[in-house]
Amino acid sequence: MRIVRIVCGLLVMATVCPAASLGSESSAADARRKYAKDKTPAPEAVAPTEGKPVTLAFNRRSEPKEQAFSFLAPPDWALEGGMFHVNPAQTGGSTNSISAKCDLTLKKDAEGTVFFRWLPTWTFADMSRNPQFSYTAAMFPPGSQYQGMTVRPMPGVNQFLQELFRQIHPQATDARLVEFTPMPELGDVFRKIYKAADESQQAMGFPPFGYDGGGILVEYAEGQRRYREVLSVCLVDMRASGAMWSNQYTLAMRAPANETLTWKPVFDIIRQSMKLNPEWFARAYQADAERARLAQETMRYIQNIDREIYAHRAKTNAEIRHESYLWLNAQNEYVNPFNGQTEQDTDQFKYRWTTEQGDMIYTDRADFNPNTTRPYNDRTWKLTPVRPR
Repeated sequence: MRIVRIVCGLLVMATVCPAASLGSESSAADARRKYAKDKTPAPEAVAPTEGKPVTLAFNRRSEPKEQAFSFLAPPDWALEGGMFHVNPAQTGGSTNSISAKCDLTLKKDAEGTVFFRWLPTWTFADMSRNPQFSYTAAMFPPGSQYQGMTVRPMPGVNQFLQELFRQIHPQATDARLVEFTPMPELGDVFRKIYKAADESQQAMGFPPFGYDGGGILVEYAEGQRRYREVLSVCLVDMRASGAMWSNQYTLAMRAPANETLTWKPVFDIIRQSMKLNPEWFARAYQADAERARLAQETMRYIQNIDREIYAHRAKTNAEIRHESYLWLNAQNEYVNPFNGQTEQDTDQFKYRWTTEQGDMIYTDRADFNPNTTRPYNDRTWKLTPVRPR
């Protein structure tokens, strides 16, 4: 279980997770109907600007502190934060010190008017569901430390994300919850990742872990601007067997409220482009062949989240609204012309160019060729064809 937690803690925090939409006119209309029903004022409508750009360029960049993973990002965006380690002597235990954590923000500008943030996974103590801790629980009230974990009753996803929003935006004003979207499919993905641990717990007479995924869309003011921001998480409930729970897959993405459609493709590409550095993984955890296999398997599950969600919704004829369903976006499989590997990526652009170093350009222009266009023509670019079916 420790190995699984180590792998998931990094990969899910900085991963090719499902796509997030910051909303549009349609979701604003949904919000207006909801507020009208509740007889409370609707948020002020914000006129959207243009849709996605015709061409986007990205450089492959590394997590700055330990080069633990790489990802695509616009070349002029700043990186803030990165991997960090918790000192068990400062937290009264080692639970949150077992694996490295990631808190990394990609910012368009110093103000962070547009940003993408991977937030760290934390394990919290909650003894309410485990009879073995019935006497111990009274000695550790909420807010205290137990074995390196903050004691905190496990909330629902909606409550967790709203509390997280207030924590990372203490200066926000006029904040309105536009939408909360449950994501049972995300829980199903984590159920597969934790399958071995679940079976081990059940063999000892404990119930399986619980998985609850979802996200919120918030509109708010900060400084002189109005923003829309998506926050998402999957809560893993281990209270019955281990008196603890954790937040996995915790992301935050924001843009000015009238530019959300413009920046959605950028967020999609950043998330889906993460690649783990196997050398870092081996150094950090002295990985053997079994750990390498588990890492690859976990990555495979995470990379298929979008596909599984789409397939499930199609199979059940569930409604899919790209503008308000927080994670769903269309994808396709492409063949990398340099190494022959199959890559899953957004299909929102007609042409996808790459270099041997992993830089990417996405465009709808048939006449665009980066090999003859400055400043891109200092390296060799090739088109990535769709994988033959």
